[in-house]
Amino acid sequence: GYPLLTVTEEQINKTRVIKIKQQRFIGDGSADDENLQWKIPVTVFTKSNPKQIAQQILLETPETTITLDNISEDDWIKFNYNSIGLYRVKYESETLARLNEAISNKAIGPQDRLMIQNDVAALCNAGHQSFVDYLKLLPSYADEDNFTVWKSIASNIGDLTSLLQYTNYFGEFTKYRLNLFSSIQKKLGWDADQNENPLSAMLRPMILSIVGKSGDQNVIDEAKKRFERHIAGDLIDPNIRGAVYVIVARYGDESTQEALRKLYFAADMTEEKVRLLRSMGQSIEPKIIENTLKFVFEGDNVRMQDSISGLVGCTSSCDGRDLVWKFLQKNWKSLVERFGDKSNFLIAFVEYGLSDFADEKTASEIKSFFESMNTPLVARPVKKVLETIHMRSEVLKRDSKAIEEYLKKQQ
Repeated sequence: GYPLLTVTEEQINKTRVIKIKQQRFIGDGSADDENLQWKIPVTVFTKSNPKQIAQQILLETPETTITLDNISEDDWIKFNYNSIGLYRVKYESETLARLNEAISNKAIGPQDRLMIQNDVAALCNAGHQSFVDYLKLLPSYADEDNFTVWKSIASNIGDLTSLLQYTNYFGEFTKYRLNLFSSIQKKLGWDADQNENPLSAMLRPMILSIVGKSGDQNVIDEAKKRFERHIAGDLIDPNIRGAVYVIVARYGDESTQEALRKLYFAADMTEEKVRLLRSMGQSIEPKIIENTLKFVFEGDNVRMQDSISGLVGCTSSCDGRDLVWKFLQKNWKSLVERFGDKSNFLIAFVEYGLSDFADEKTASEIKSFFESMNTPLVARPVKKVLETIHMRSEVLKRDSKAIEEYLKKQQ
């Protein structure tokens, strides 16, 4: 646990009166029975001087009030200058909305831009805030150019994607996601510039796969073209290979899989083999996902230590997760025999294979199955998976209706 500061504010003439309250932040939103309190060095800075701390205090009590002078009503304020303090901040909706400007015109640094959205996502998962606040915040990142900021957004959007796949408005969310990532995709394009920042080379494949998976037809067509040329010997830049493989596997058929397997057998480097394995199961065809699981685990096509990459790829869709869960139930005993009952791979199969469900029914199936299997090594991972699924199902219960209404208004 670490602290969460809840900030409420009131404008009186040219003065902003701010109330700060501390409590322990717990990721799943459960209450803190111990009522922990910290001594927290708190900083705040404002629009009028974004490169300088406006006020610094040591918060030693459960709550306190500070005042900032000469601040007009529309000015943004932000706590935790440069995000170096280990605490999360919860703002009121209006305070958060004012920060849109500071994010989009980059008046605040990349650490602060990253942490604003990351705090909001964590607060939404814990039930302190609605995911609608998060979705309203993200458009201000449309012109973001920092790799680490995008990486954090992509990770949070990835979690939200796997959750909203269980709703009947996932199509609307996919459009929202495409909108969010398309301007950075156009800016980065497909090919590296001569003297580009190495971080751009890391950002490009991540953005390409998101945009491709979101159904951008130009990106899908280009990926197919490059894949065909790749097979013919005109090799794809290794930096974007993973993205191309994922996109063609997703929309391809059995002959695409055949081509991916052929590349897999021909590849010398583990890195390339892992890229191919990870892409195979990301198909939207359940039959192909089943075949991928067979390819990965039956016979000796795939080295034991690489099999987790194949399994993870299969969990990118609802159908895939169901198939992975069925597979693990059917084959658990032989997996324990093959990998050994002390193998960390068993932990990985549980954590990576089962964490993305979002309903209590599957959670209770997982619980009773592993109770009957008696594999002590995975007792804790199973508990962790059950907590994650519970948290995800709570988010859906809490926020799903509001997210749906918000997304439908955006169409």
